[in-house]
Amino acid sequence: MNAPKLDKVIIVAATALIAGCSSQQMQTAPAPGRTGPDITASDLKTRLYAYADDSMMGREAGTVGNMMATAYIAAQVKRMGLEPAGDSGTYFQEIHATSTRFTGGPPGTARNVVAILRGSDPTLREEYVAIGAHNDHIGIRRPAVDHDSLIAYHQELDRLGVPSWDRKFTAKRDSLKSVIHINVDSLHRIRPAILDSIANGADDDGSGTVTVLEIAENLANAKVKPKRSILFVWHTAEEKGLLGSKWFTEHPTVPREKIVAQLNMDMVGRGGAADITGGGPYYLQLVGSRRVSTELGDIVEQVNAKREHPFKFDYQYDANGHPERIYCRSDHYMYARYGIPITFFTTGLHDDYHQVTDEPQFIDYDHMKRIADLVRDIAVTVANLDHRPKVDKPVGDPMAACVQ
Repeated sequence: MNAPKLDKVIIVAATALIAGCSSQQMQTAPAPGRTGPDITASDLKTRLYAYADDSMMGREAGTVGNMMATAYIAAQVKRMGLEPAGDSGTYFQEIHATSTRFTGGPPGTARNVVAILRGSDPTLREEYVAIGAHNDHIGIRRPAVDHDSLIAYHQELDRLGVPSWDRKFTAKRDSLKSVIHINVDSLHRIRPAILDSIANGADDDGSGTVTVLEIAENLANAKVKPKRSILFVWHTAEEKGLLGSKWFTEHPTVPREKIVAQLNMDMVGRGGAADITGGGPYYLQLVGSRRVSTELGDIVEQVNAKREHPFKFDYQYDANGHPERIYCRSDHYMYARYGIPITFFTTGLHDDYHQVTDEPQFIDYDHMKRIADLVRDIAVTVANLDHRPKVDKPVGDPMAACVQ
């Protein structure tokens, strides 16, 4: 998820005060395997351990790491048989952006990945339901920090019951020093600190990226394809100001007016009670689902209500004027500004947000699977409608600043 202008205090600053926990927290990746057509927690885990691996170097837009990450996505969708919808018959759409935060790297290092599953209806197949996530993260952080000490810090705060986001400013933090130093001193007599400088972004937004891949493989193997086409877009440079989605919506590779809805996923891998107040196995935040189209928001609710175990939707972050400004901070907004109905799905912020501890071993893959099933079902429902979701909310100047 794109950071706000006033970033949260970085928890890495606390590492000077605290130290490690058992190296058993550093779990090994599952054995590589070929994913199948069914949406499964196992497949999501296999994909995410590959995508959020150190070899991707944090996937920062404009770097070789992001080029490797986008090559991975393109190879996956090619194997699925999806239609390339980038530049010049490829899966890649290179963005050309200049700003104080991003001037671009070598050609091909900042690129969206775009693919299409062509619809089954001869007429409706020229319209698109878009599903998206962002393929980048924040790269390499300096200086390196003790990875285990950050984990120990979070776990001790959980034990003390300190609420998320208040943790950095509570007096209880001071009581952690002696407790964790005892662990650290003992641990570091056995082995040196495990230093880490790669922000792997397993949740942000590795979770959204691989969930889109999982949905794509499932629909590509479906015996009956949706009537409308499904447009899959993995946007780059979200972390640098939504630059990839801005570029795509201003230079779309399909007619923009033919995109009937966009479903965006960013950080869908956590959402437990330890991460956020009210969290749990069926917790999910929705943002923007009725800001452009009341009908799309109703469809999301109706599809969810049909589930054996419906999600508990949290709409609090969609409130007008909410200080976190989530509606303005991920790629869905770049579609909404053009009057395209959107829904943003997320399990929310947590203490590992933009830290080196945002790792695959802390993801709830069963929770991710349930979200993937829901988003797939919503996309298919919209794709099979005999009409496009009605836009009944005013749409302003697409070049104006976003206001939640």
